[in-house]
Amino acid sequence: MHTQTYTIKKRGSYRNPPGNFPENNAMITRHHVALTILCTLILCSALEPFDPVLIAVICTGACTGVILPDLQMKKPQGFQVRSVAWLISRFSTVVFIPLICRLYHTLWGHIIHGGDKRLTHSFPGIVCHWVIFAVFLPVPAFILMGSTSPSLPAAFLCGVMLGLVLHLIEDLCTRKGITPFFPFSTMTVSGSIRPCDTTDRRIAQFHYYSCSVAGIILGFQYLGNGRGIESLPLCLFGMGSCLGMMIWSSDVSISRESPGDPVNEIRSPVLLDPFIVQWKASHSPSGLMMGVYYF
Repeated sequence: MHTQTYTIKKRGSYRNPPGNFPENNAMITRHHVALTILCTLILCSALEPFDPVLIAVICTGACTGVILPDLQMKKPQGFQVRSVAWLISRFSTVVFIPLICRLYHTLWGHIIHGGDKRLTHSFPGIVCHWVIFAVFLPVPAFILMGSTSPSLPAAFLCGVMLGLVLHLIEDLCTRKGITPFFPFSTMTVSGSIRPCDTTDRRIAQFHYYSCSVAGIILGFQYLGNGRGIESLPLCLFGMGSCLGMMIWSSDVSISRESPGDPVNEIRSPVLLDPFIVQWKASHSPSGLMMGVYYF
């Protein structure tokens, strides 16, 4: 049996060797949702008083926001849990894309194909996405619920924006990457993770680390130590450390290109994975981290 061996070089970074892997190099929906819920819980632990309903609304908004940018999500066969995500992503296809394409064409003369994922994987894209989403969906909720519970629609919208931002941060760690200033710049930020390559344990480690940070912070909150605004710096540091670890260990690079010009690549320093030195693709992974990966 042919065995593929993955080795981390002393001064290099984690690299996937050539092989027959799926072509989808973007983050998978379940990874997006799981990482987003963990990061959102870390931030929500700073809420005072502790309101489970408000936290649930923020997490729901964050999960909605992290799904919205995925235009090319395939429709599941039959009704599954992923069918809900597919229905959410249809808002982007049916409502957002026609409006943003017309906006770019009218104001800046850009003619963009409606299936271009860069429209939703950029900072201008997520800002426009959030505004259009707010106008079409939660604004009527403000009118209907404003007299009884005005904080819930606002919390949902904040969660949507958080999910949109986290989607970009998570996707820039993958080989597909993002174009943060599209269509005004074709600069691409990408990493080395192939989410469909189940032999790559880094996503499992991201889950494990984020879950550990969320558990520690929520544990302190449960014991009554440092609640409310006083714990906000700690929560921001916790979420920042989770996202920073993802970016730092993903071999993130920046590519600047323009038509007819060669691609110049600027590589950021890479922290070698402290958990894995050498492992084989034929090895059947087990343990807590791989269990989190298959969640």
